[in-house]
Amino acid sequence: MRFLIVSIVFFFFSANKSIAIDFKSLKTDSGIKFWLVEDKSLPLISLSFLFKGGSSLDPGGKEGVTNLMTSLLDEGSDNFSASEFKLAMRENGVKISYSASKEKINGTFQVVKSQIQEGFWLLHESLNKPLFQLDKINEVKSQIEASIKIDQSNISTIASDKFNDFFFINNKLGKTVKGNLDSLSKIKRLDILKSFEKSITKNNLVIGIAGDINSELAKKYIDYVFGNLPINNSIKPISTLPDLRNGVEIFEIDTPQTTVVFGQRGLSRNNKDYFSARIANYILGGGGFQSRLYKEIRERNGLVYSIYSYLLPFERIGIIIGGFQTRNENVKNTIQKVRDEWINIRVNGISKKELANAKTYFKGSFSRNLTSTVSIANLLMIVQYYDLGEDYFANRDLIIDNVKLNHVNKLVKNLFDNDKLFFMVVGKP
Repeated sequence: MRFLIVSIVFFFFSANKSIAIDFKSLKTDSGIKFWLVEDKSLPLISLSFLFKGGSSLDPGGKEGVTNLMTSLLDEGSDNFSASEFKLAMRENGVKISYSASKEKINGTFQVVKSQIQEGFWLLHESLNKPLFQLDKINEVKSQIEASIKIDQSNISTIASDKFNDFFFINNKLGKTVKGNLDSLSKIKRLDILKSFEKSITKNNLVIGIAGDINSELAKKYIDYVFGNLPINNSIKPISTLPDLRNGVEIFEIDTPQTTVVFGQRGLSRNNKDYFSARIANYILGGGGFQSRLYKEIRERNGLVYSIYSYLLPFERIGIIIGGFQTRNENVKNTIQKVRDEWINIRVNGISKKELANAKTYFKGSFSRNLTSTVSIANLLMIVQYYDLGEDYFANRDLIIDNVKLNHVNKLVKNLFDNDKLFFMVVGKP
């Protein structure tokens, strides 16, 4: 079968050496598209893959079912008990892991080349023939319940969960991935089977591969693992956020330190202005010790130990989110200073020097994504998931270079809005 190969070469500098990486855009006989970086430097093969949907598909009252189902995928199959499956992974140098998030289920697979057949067999078993035995369901449920109870005593996790609860008004993104103790108790084996059938589907799949494997062999194994999965055309990305809360909400806990999570509407990852927004946020709160929030609130006023903000993109939408922790008596003052910095960047914009420093950072830091076959496979998957285009790697530096000061300053006037900020305060301010 003929297939399209798109070779993209991009360069970065590491130890003063220029390194080029090629990827191929391939399609299997069953119609599955994926990207491959062939790298023979180590006898390893890594896959990063995802299924669109995630915990946003959880039915009301049974939040946490997708996470529970995902946690059971390596707990036995038609040909392996749970203990046999894990022993086979160890003996064959195979790593398989799954995790659920709000809009997707992520999977990671790695195998040494000498055990490629055994490794892909195990991956196939986990995705095509999981058992979901009652004893394992109860065991994993207990583990998740214990994790939830630990979360209930962690002020940072409480603040994050409460932020989601209040910020995303009547939106699927407000659901807690793990669910809660009440919703977990209502989940039956049939609910898990329905979640599996709905979520693990061929047409909602995104795959990146890197390592010592050629195109034909990669296509063969991709079809073997994923080719017979069902089709589900009902999964649609969340494309709008009509209602988002603003203002301040307080959840009181008797503690000397208050945790605050704050946020507002942002941009999707494939928005043409995303890098401009990312640069602006780096200057505002994403640049660590160099950010305006850190310098004003930590260095000049000593109100916090750390403070941050970042862009959080989902598949088709995005938000800006940030946080800090401070003493109870400093909460009001710190929130006001965050608002002041939000107003300052909107009114006065950024400087030419700040823009240049941010561009240097984003161009130089990209090589961190290329340190292993796992990280490269993950990068290939992410670029496909956000639909950034097959020319993204070739154009990335050019996109950054083309970000102009006047454009960023025009963007921040519309993007950073103090009146739209929502602060979730957890503690006793």
